[in-house]
Amino acid sequence: MTVEQQYIAEIVKAENIRTFTVFNKLTNTLLFEKSQAQEEILLLKSQINTLNKIIKDKDEEIKKLKIKQKNQDFIEKKQEIKKESVKIVANKVRQSEEKAQLKKLIEELIQEIDVCVELLNEE
Repeated sequence: MTVEQQYIAEIVKAENIRTFTVFNKLTNTLLFEKSQAQEEILLLKSQINTLNKIIKDKDEEIKKLKIKQKNQDFIEKKQEIKKESVKIVANKVRQSEEKAQLKKLIEELIQEIDVCVELLNEE
């Protein structure tokens, strides 16, 4: 091998070593970044699972609150119906009391008329 060929061989060898070193550094950097990315992905998956559990719990809570609200609405409507029923019954009782009072008043007036008629008949 000539001196020129040996010189070229050394240059190529040095260039190959430099290229291999750069390639090796890039490979190590990429492997490290891949490892970090995998850890971040696991952390994000854990956070997603936690958030999904929170959402599920909140959905259950919302369902319970909706049922409670429906029950409350039902109770309020039931109370309104009771109030209206009491008003109707009270009105009917008042009307029947008024009727009874009117009957009594009419009977008293009839008795007074009868007394007047008797007085007129006596003369």
